[in-house]
Amino acid sequence: MRSINKKLPPQRLILSLSLVCGILGVVSADTVYSQTTPVIRVLRVTNPGGTTFKRTQSWYLQSGDIQQADQKCGVGQGEKFFVSSIVSRDDSRVVSPNGNGERLRDYWEVRFEKPLPCNRQGETWFVFKTHVQQLQAVAVR
Repeated sequence: MRSINKKLPPQRLILSLSLVCGILGVVSADTVYSQTTPVIRVLRVTNPGGTTFKRTQSWYLQSGDIQQADQKCGVGQGEKFFVSSIVSRDDSRVVSPNGNGERLRDYWEVRFEKPLPCNRQGETWFVFKTHVQQLQAVAVR
């Protein structure tokens, strides 16, 4: 038996692959639906003394060292906040301009659904990871 070694022209190959992928997308459309299920994220303060959310410019400072009121927001234990994203950074470099030696990996970078009650400016804040708990729920239809 003789084999034929024939190459498809690039335009024809792309057209063929597009057609196959398009058909597969129509056949398995429910898979796309399941990936878009909304997730509700909540951040709950668990530290008995509460915690302080800090702005980007001041994340590494102790809350008592932050002079501008718009750079921090103190909240009590048990308070809950809806968040749109929670990001963990792997940066283990020590930032210590005042000698306190903070690491970015010890903080969550949080974006809230609504502004914090004590500060209406800015959506992105930093919070010490051990002071809060992440909760997630999936909306049931």
